[in-house]
Amino acid sequence: MHLYYFKLSACTSMKLIFFIARPIKTRSFFAPTQVRTRIPSDMAIKLFRKDNRKKPNPEYPAVNDFLRLAVIFYNSVGLEPYESSNPEKKPGILFHMYFAFQISNMTLCLVEEIIFVVVSFRNNENFLESCMVLSYIGFVTVGGLKYISVLLRKKKMTNLVRQLESFFPSPKDHEKYSVKEFLKRCHSYTKGFGGLYTILVVIYNFFNLIQYSILHLLQSPNAKKTMPYVNMAPWDYQANWKFYLTYLAQTMGGYTATCGHISADLMIFAVAMQVIMHFNRLARALKEFQVQACSGSKEGADEDLKELRSLISYHNQVLGLTDVMNEVFGIPLLLNFAASSVLVCFVGFRLTVGISPEQFLKLMLILVSAMIEIYLLCSFSQMLIDASESVSIAAWDMSWMEADTRFRKMLIFIALRAQRPVCLKATVFLDVSIQTMSSFLQMSYKFFCAIRTMYQ
Repeated sequence: MHLYYFKLSACTSMKLIFFIARPIKTRSFFAPTQVRTRIPSDMAIKLFRKDNRKKPNPEYPAVNDFLRLAVIFYNSVGLEPYESSNPEKKPGILFHMYFAFQISNMTLCLVEEIIFVVVSFRNNENFLESCMVLSYIGFVTVGGLKYISVLLRKKKMTNLVRQLESFFPSPKDHEKYSVKEFLKRCHSYTKGFGGLYTILVVIYNFFNLIQYSILHLLQSPNAKKTMPYVNMAPWDYQANWKFYLTYLAQTMGGYTATCGHISADLMIFAVAMQVIMHFNRLARALKEFQVQACSGSKEGADEDLKELRSLISYHNQVLGLTDVMNEVFGIPLLLNFAASSVLVCFVGFRLTVGISPEQFLKLMLILVSAMIEIYLLCSFSQMLIDASESVSIAAWDMSWMEADTRFRKMLIFIALRAQRPVCLKATVFLDVSIQTMSSFLQMSYKFFCAIRTMYQ
């Protein structure tokens, strides 16, 4: 009897286990009848256990990561600064038509500003406003000339980018070159500078419109329809829809001029930062050079000579890269210094005359932006000078006294060449350095004193 109950209990337990383990049909409120199966224990462990596996490495930085922000600003107005290596990314006809429309609109705004200044000086009126419009004319002219420079030197710019890509370190050597650190530094400069000028153009574009809208809602008698840059148009812009159309045209012209003005600077910052990276890597390689000829073996001396030749070749390639860089960016650099000097002069003069608080803030913003632009160009050129001279210092600091005689003679040439600093050159007229900032301020002050004397 007890044996029978024991068999019955065992049979019932087996049935109960089979019943629990089988699929259970359930009906959900949101879904039709579905089959829910038990998850195996090993799968459950994988689901609820913390995944300690290493995540896949992110993509390694490339040359395009340094140039991305400049290319974005260029593309926003319909311009491709250099030819892409990918044939599928070549722009179409609509892209070129969009650029032609932007340039035509900017040119129309420039003509309106020139006519306004000519009429004002001829009638001997609106002298203060004409001085501000003259600064706008200089800004737009430089932006347009920079576009022309990009179009004329597009092949050289493409060649420069291809050389940068060929010199760029492979992913396994990124730590030796500190690529991520230099990319982070480059982004801090380019994003800060690009953000500053973006804020500048947004404020200048929409300040008058927001001011008019607020005064119009308050039904103030001071609500007047004014343009963001110059109160002139080929038609009567006071009508409702014509006012907004004309206002939109001038804001687009201001944005196009701003993109042309700063995109070349962003390209200069990105290319100069990569050249500095190569100089620093070369200097570090010379400092960490392990001379093998100290043991007196001929094979060690030959290995030292072979490695030194590769470093000298690398140095020559970087120097050739700087020559191409100055050839491409020489004219935009010269335009920067000329236009910024005139801009600082006119804005400084306008600040000395009685103006409203909101006008004071706008003028201070454009003055600070122009000063920061020149300072960054001088600062990057000074960093190039310091990085190129560090190669000579590294050649002196290495253990060359234990090296072979042939090695020491070859080392003299790389040290002598590195003593001639590399810098940004505004064509043949100006070698940029941190001392150029003081010369720029002196020139701007002289122009300011001349205009101030004329006004008095």
